[in-house]
Amino acid sequence: MNDTYLSFTEVCLQTGVAENTVVEIIEQGIVEPIGDSPGEWRFSPAMLIQTKKAVRLHRDLDVNWAGIALAIELLNELEELQEQNRYLQRRLKRFEDF
Repeated sequence: MNDTYLSFTEVCLQTGVAENTVVEIIEQGIVEPIGDSPGEWRFSPAMLIQTKKAVRLHRDLDVNWAGIALAIELLNELEELQEQNRYLQRRLKRFEDF
C-alpha cells in the first residue's frame, strides 16, 4: 500500500480528536477509509483534509455530524461547479480573442 496513507491512529492524532469522533465522521459518510475495521483503516491525504474540515465545522459552528456531512457535500459540489465555470470561461475567452 502507498506510504502516503495514514492509519486510524495517525488521523486521530493529526486531527486532535478522539477515536469515537473519527468513527462518527466515518459513519456519517464524510470520509470512507480503505479497510474493514479501525485496525485496517487507511486514510488518504485528501481524507485527512476532509476530516480536519469536518472537525473545524463541528467545533466552530457547533453543527451536528449529519449537518456537516451535508454541508461538505454541498461545498464539494460548489467547488466542482466553480472549476467547471473557470474551465468554460477559459474556453470562451479563446473564442472571444478571434
